[in-house]
Amino acid sequence: GDPFDSDNHFFELKWDGLRALLFLQDGKLELQNRNLLEVTASYPEIQTVTRRIRAKKAIIDGEVVVLSKKGIPDFGKLQNRFGIEDPKRVETARGANPVTYVAFDLLHLNGKDVIKDQLEIRKNTLQDLIEEGPHLLYADHIEKKGHQYYSEALKLGFEGVIGKEKHSPYLIGVRSSFWIKSKGTRTLDAIVVGYTHGEGMRAATFGSLVMAMYDDKGKLVHVGNVGGGFDDKTLLLIKPMLDKLVVRKPVITGPVEAPSPITWVKPSIVCEIMYANITTDKKLRFPRFKRLRTDKKSEECRLDEDILSR
Repeated sequence: GDPFDSDNHFFELKWDGLRALLFLQDGKLELQNRNLLEVTASYPEIQTVTRRIRAKKAIIDGEVVVLSKKGIPDFGKLQNRFGIEDPKRVETARGANPVTYVAFDLLHLNGKDVIKDQLEIRKNTLQDLIEEGPHLLYADHIEKKGHQYYSEALKLGFEGVIGKEKHSPYLIGVRSSFWIKSKGTRTLDAIVVGYTHGEGMRAATFGSLVMAMYDDKGKLVHVGNVGGGFDDKTLLLIKPMLDKLVVRKPVITGPVEAPSPITWVKPSIVCEIMYANITTDKKLRFPRFKRLRTDKKSEECRLDEDILSR
């Protein structure tokens, strides 16, 4: 949504990283990503923060990020850490791109679930628990002045801010109106269902990706083709992924306009796409590729009212 001022919201920076739950019990720490898959082994440096969380048992929500020298999240560098579990490779990746866990919410503390407590109480408790330092930060907030905070955040290089209703509970696994994101550019996550053949410099890879999302009836619908925003490294990364997913028939219904023949693929690769707006026939205007979303499942990409009303 658009940036706004409010007496009823806290405004936090939007940390561009991997959403992860941190489970702490008797000095042992485990990380789970948004698909509830354990990713602890990929980020061993976060194990070092256990002594700086003043709790025997806690469940914390937050974001795993790689920070630039200026303290700004760099998602491109974080992607170099995804899916690596071999200890030697992890150690090499860790040296080049160390991660930090940014804690922003508290779900459980010392045997008591706190998800029904108000956000204001949960954040105060969380701040008291955490001693900031290497690999661990608390996601602080400001009150009231969301507009100004948003402008400052963009100047610094952050994606935007999130307004969170200060009296709200924590809702597990659902989107809600309690959290309102204000980002510098509109983005959404969509599924690759095909690609067009490349020409010239792109002859060995692809021209554009055919993107789709699930509508309210659970059908995959075409939302546009994305040909811009790719660097050479990304083109070479995505093409072998596509080759493994080729199918004979389209997985979406209805016509798709494209400048060259389309090769159809199984709907499993998710990309974050930047766009100007959505047309009345539910197509993205001026779409550009932003990044792969290996942490997202294709069924999460829904063309709902929240997105259509942006």
